[in-house]
Amino acid sequence: MSTSIIVGYRPFPGRTDLVVSILLEIYEAMQRAGLITARRPWIMRSEDGNVVAAFEMTDQYSFAASEKLREVSVLRARLMGVAERLPLASLAESGQPYAEFETTTEYPTASAAR
Repeated sequence: MSTSIIVGYRPFPGRTDLVVSILLEIYEAMQRAGLITARRPWIMRSEDGNVVAAFEMTDQYSFAASEKLREVSVLRARLMGVAERLPLASLAESGQPYAEFETTTEYPTASAAR
């Protein structure tokens, strides 16, 4: 049974597109490893500019398995160099019955993250 992971990031100033690009690279690496489904991740922006990403994992063990992949670990380290992780509860939208975010439909190219 697949599971979903939702994570929030506060990009450092001017780094939002880079955060999105790295998240897409992580998705691609995890998909190649068979840890994530073919469904594109939902990458959203909160009203105050934070980035929220939702990924569909292939099963309940996929996230733990991804921690052991060197490629994913390197990408996550790069991500932490341009953003900080934040609790979803800290987003203003999470205090509402229906959390509404701007949905990213135009993904930056993978080369933007390099």
